Parts: sequence; C-alpha cells; structure tokens
Amino acid sequence: MIKPDMLDAFSDEELGEVKVLADTLLKHRDEERKAKALAEARATLAAAGLSLKDLSRAKIKPAKGPSYKGGHTYQHPVNKSLVWNAKGQKPKWLRQLEASGGMAVEVANDEQPLTVRRAG
Repeated sequence: MIKPDMLDAFSDEELGEVKVLADTLLKHRDEERKAKALAEARATLAAAGLSLKDLSRAKIKPAKGPSYKGGHTYQHPVNKSLVWNAKGQKPKWLRQLEASGGMAVEVANDEQPLTVRRAG
C-alpha cells in the first residue's frame, strides 16, 4: 500500500507524471472490464440465439388508441347520456368502446364551444 510520506520524495513534475500514468492505467483497466463484459453478454445472447443487433431492434412501441385532452368533454357515439370530461381514469364504457374499435366523440361544453373550420 502506498503511503503519503512515500510520495514526498517526488517533485511536482514527477507527481504529475505519476498522476497521468495512474489515470491511463485506470482507463485501460476500465476498458478491459467493459470488453470482458461485452464478450460475456455476446456469449449469453448467442446461447439464446440472439445478437446485440436483435436488442437494438427491439423498441418499445407507443401505446395505440385515441388520445384525449383534459378539459374537453367526450360522449359515447350512440348513448348520448354517457359523457366523460377527460379527467381521471377512463370510464368503463369508454374502455369497452375502444376495445371494440370505437372512439368517443368530442362535444362542446359551456366553457369551450366547438368551432367548425372550413377547409380552404
């Protein structure tokens, strides 16, 4: 083990060189550890019939389905008595509607009436 009094004999330049050598050695050891871990990971993946490219292709797909904006009011397309103000969890009727491929209809509320814009 190196003790501080052992380094007292070195000049400032020599201590600087020791520091550079130590940093280089630490970086080299870190790269060796990473290379070993990568080789082990490749071996594990190969045993499972996979490669690193397979992992990079596996991307999380965004959730599908309609997105609703808070502050708007949505209504069942058939049963007009079923409404939701887009706050909190979706009601059961809306989850069932989406599961069957449907979508709630946005309706005008007192605060923000819907406006129809004409194209052109």
